[in-house]
Amino acid sequence: MRHAKAGDKLGVLPSHRVALLRNLTLALIEHGKIKTTTRRAKAMRWYAEHVVTLAKRGDLASRRQIVKLLGSTETGKPGHNRIRVAIDKVYSDIAPRFKDRQGGYTQIFRLAQPRVGDCAPMCFIQYLPGAEETKTKTSDKSKKSAKEVKKAEKAPEDKAVKKEAKAAKVEDKPAKKAAAQSDKKGSKKKDS
Repeated sequence: MRHAKAGDKLGVLPSHRVALLRNLTLALIEHGKIKTTTRRAKAMRWYAEHVVTLAKRGDLASRRQIVKLLGSTETGKPGHNRIRVAIDKVYSDIAPRFKDRQGGYTQIFRLAQPRVGDCAPMCFIQYLPGAEETKTKTSDKSKKSAKEVKKAEKAPEDKAVKKEAKAAKVEDKPAKKAAAQSDKKGSKKKDS
């Protein structure tokens, strides 16, 4: 019996599970939003949030714990290191975003369509937007509403101008028709 054995095993061996959760966390840090199964998203949420919590401390010990959590910083390719780039991004972009927030840095959105093939429930997991990002979105909305107000103010004037233009066109049409008819009559007389 599995009494007091917390955590989802995800149907894989422990080494595979650790590698899977590390890679999912790295992908989330790199891209900000990833699509995965709901079970995997719930399992990796702890990793993603713990990395941010450690980065908020800002000391050398926490940086080393992040390296331990995400894996080795040594790679075969010189000049490119995925984990170092991810750690720098966490310290420069993600951790400052949540300096006033105590936990709950991620958000899971379930998708209506299951995965094709095995019908596994799918979801998006992402880091929450920062306060600055939500403020810019609301300021964009206020700018849009200000533009709509200006359009509404201009609309009656535009309508009046358009009505006058239509009336002028209507008045010009009979004169143009009469001129065209007189030209036709004049050309018929010349022909005969």
